[in-house]
Amino acid sequence: MMKWMLAAMATLLLGAAPSAAQDRVSLRLNWLLYGFHTPFYLGVERGFYREAGIELTIGEGQGSARAVQLVAAGSDTFGLSDGSSIINGVARGAPLQAVMGIMNRSPFAIIVREDSGIRTMRDLAGRTIAATTGEAGLVIFPALLRANGMAPDSVRFLRVDGAGKLVATLENRTVGLLGGVENQALIMPQRGVPVRSILYADNGANTMGLAIHATRETLQRNPEMVRRFIRATQRAFDLAERDPDAAIAAGLRVKPDMERDLSLAQLRAGLPLVRSARGQDRPIGWMPPEDWAETLSLMREYQELRTELPAEAFYTNALLPQ
Repeated sequence: MMKWMLAAMATLLLGAAPSAAQDRVSLRLNWLLYGFHTPFYLGVERGFYREAGIELTIGEGQGSARAVQLVAAGSDTFGLSDGSSIINGVARGAPLQAVMGIMNRSPFAIIVREDSGIRTMRDLAGRTIAATTGEAGLVIFPALLRANGMAPDSVRFLRVDGAGKLVATLENRTVGLLGGVENQALIMPQRGVPVRSILYADNGANTMGLAIHATRETLQRNPEMVRRFIRATQRAFDLAERDPDAAIAAGLRVKPDMERDLSLAQLRAGLPLVRSARGQDRPIGWMPPEDWAETLSLMREYQELRTELPAEAFYTNALLPQ
């Protein structure tokens, strides 16, 4: 009788226990939580990561380069950074690889006033736009001119600080500014000035936007966990594409002071950038080799990147679920 009772208790205890231990995983964002980040929180809220055997902690960031540093140092399992920061980090010895492209099309844009009459790159000839010295979009702007058959001096720049770009364009001292389609392009209409965005990605100068990266040690030691994390993230972004309001609601439950309408606009502006023009029929997260090669080429030419590493050293699609 006693043996039967002990066996029954053991069965109940085993049945109550989870089928598998959860992997404790952390994700470091590239910046403070904003609209485009909310699908990750949606994935946590809907249990996608938990169902994948992952207990996910998400931390706000202080820039893409900082996320690269934290992951390389082992402080976080995964990081979210722009392609240029990943390339710079790996070129300097960070043992990382990108495993999933979250924003495969660059958000860089020339944001022009709607009343300027500018509709194409060539319309910018002889006009003045605002930019900040050293910003990434300005550094590779010559590639944009070359791709569109324009002379290197065909566009003039008013060089001001970040806040000054908005002021100069709002005051109509410039026809537009360099910025992000999911950032400044949304702020200007809130200030009463409708705008039109001319995307770098649509005009011959695409660079990798945001990608999730991990250390090579993590990829080698626990590739199955990485696959499960990617799959859960795919589910989260797929749902966000279909129901962006749900993603924003999940983000607001974590950060109630987020401005709802702006956050929703940021998410709606970012989602069309998730898939590359070279991979529209591919699953979320797939990174076209040509996009990494183009980013690397532009960095070598315009940012004085010195590395002999091939593009394949910086990313891998091998862990994407098929």
